[in-house]
Amino acid sequence: MVLAPLPDPGPPSLAVAPEPCPQPLRSPSLDNPTPFPNLGPSENPLKRLLVPGEEWEFEVTAFYRGRQVFQQTISCPEGLRLVGSEVGDRTLPGWPVTLPDPGMSLTDRGVMSYVRHVLSCLGGGLALWRAGQWLWAQRLGHCHTYWAVSEELLPNSGHGPDGEVPKDKEGGVFDLGPFIVDLITFTEGSGRSPRYALWFCVGESWPQDQPWTKRLVMVKVVPTCLRALVEMARVGGASSLENTVDLHISNSHPLSLTSDQYKAYLQDLVEGMDFQGPGET
Repeated sequence: MVLAPLPDPGPPSLAVAPEPCPQPLRSPSLDNPTPFPNLGPSENPLKRLLVPGEEWEFEVTAFYRGRQVFQQTISCPEGLRLVGSEVGDRTLPGWPVTLPDPGMSLTDRGVMSYVRHVLSCLGGGLALWRAGQWLWAQRLGHCHTYWAVSEELLPNSGHGPDGEVPKDKEGGVFDLGPFIVDLITFTEGSGRSPRYALWFCVGESWPQDQPWTKRLVMVKVVPTCLRALVEMARVGGASSLENTVDLHISNSHPLSLTSDQYKAYLQDLVEGMDFQGPGET
């Protein structure tokens, strides 16, 4: 069932955003990677992932009742906002990503009505942005939204969500630190590939006891830089040959790294991270 609208006083702490940023330029071609021979730890190119204001690229995919209806790649310093209408509050931070009307892809009138109700309750949207090594989320409308970090192909619907996106304050939804630790373990041949896809269930409870395809609106957000790091680990293996990775962040160039260089940069990156949770001291 779609949750009923709640009173919406609006988040008092959100700052006014500058003019919306334009659609991102795509990253340079992998045909001409930039080599980084003999870089020392102080020149670790992976540290750009943590630079304030560095634009991460997000691939956003929306599903209505399990059917993919939308996919777009977004890059903006203020992050993004999932909204249900093109007529939104442009003073809110984040690039607005408008989810499509269900009439364009669904035929069941009842389901269309329910999906439209969910989209209308998004209000100011579902905001997602990066600060430091964390990804943060906050809902700016009525819709309760649950999230989990799962595989790219499908959400972890057999278990409960990792949390609910808070309304009146930001909430941490992804910590880069444990991801890099798991990635190092993965490059060493033990452990599973770390998960990095954020799944959001909008307007309904998490599909813990049902197929996720029964939910009206599910949205997957993939930070493409994390996908690239995992792919580099898979391709590199124990090979001493150089492999190419494109971080898909602003002003980045594809990097040519050996497996040993890659592991050294990951280790150097993780040594400077904070492993306390958000808000802990």
